[in-house]
Amino acid sequence: MTNWINHHVQALKLVLGRMRDNLLSTFMICLVVGVATSLPGLFYVGVDNLSKLSGHMQDETEISLFLKVGVSQETLATIDTALSKNTEIKQHHFVNKDEAWKRFQDESANNGDINKVILQLNKNPLPDAFFIQAKSAEPEALEALKNSLQTLPGVEQALLNSEWAKRLSILLKLGTKIIFVIAALLAITLLIIIGNTVRMQILTQKDEIEVSNLMGATSSFIRTPFLYAGMLYGLFGGLLAIAMMAGIMEAFNLSIAQISSLYSSDFSIALLNPKLFIGIISTATFIGWLGSYIAVSRSIASFKIN
Repeated sequence: MTNWINHHVQALKLVLGRMRDNLLSTFMICLVVGVATSLPGLFYVGVDNLSKLSGHMQDETEISLFLKVGVSQETLATIDTALSKNTEIKQHHFVNKDEAWKRFQDESANNGDINKVILQLNKNPLPDAFFIQAKSAEPEALEALKNSLQTLPGVEQALLNSEWAKRLSILLKLGTKIIFVIAALLAITLLIIIGNTVRMQILTQKDEIEVSNLMGATSSFIRTPFLYAGMLYGLFGGLLAIAMMAGIMEAFNLSIAQISSLYSSDFSIALLNPKLFIGIISTATFIGWLGSYIAVSRSIASFKIN
């Protein structure tokens, strides 16, 4: 066990020493890895924050429940109880027709044309209504809730403006697919880049590897330093990706804060996302290991090392 630990410690020190001696080339490789892994990460942050933004916009998706003319107080109480017990409803409130009419008149007071039409009306044309906020912003859930509320006794019509929610849902699904495609393409690119880099290192050390093999070194012993090199390229590249993402998100937050203030909102992009950052570092490290493993395995096979 001690020999195994010493072997890996020595291999790690050897790789770190080589990286230090070739600092510029090491940085360039890590930078390529960082840029390649930050791109899908930034796309993910964008899609994830659009999804959260839909939650902020949820108040704009309201189901309007217009009641029949002359509905009784008993029916109103029945509807109110049914809405209170519905687990799909976040909150609801009742607006009687007189209150709605007064509010409409106040809002239209500055519009001369509409105000003239209002003055010509002999009676209040607006019905009593319940305004309902659902817990979910999913278009399918909103449509299902609207249809169920339409069947309540005393309800004349249930209206829902969910077009924006449908469009946003489609865009989010499309964005998720784009993330997977970009991530897959960049992962393949990184495998090739890291694999070729490790392969070039193997070729420059071919004589050393062959001498080690003649002295009894196994393929596993020879492979270990190169595997560490690939993993470290991925690790340092992942850390660079996180640093770049944090800087880009902070720059975007300055503009988002200005826009949010215009709409009386506190929406912003969260800079700290541990799950995303751990995922980026783990993925980059794994890709580095896999690329180097493929490269060193092929090279060892070509060298006919046992």
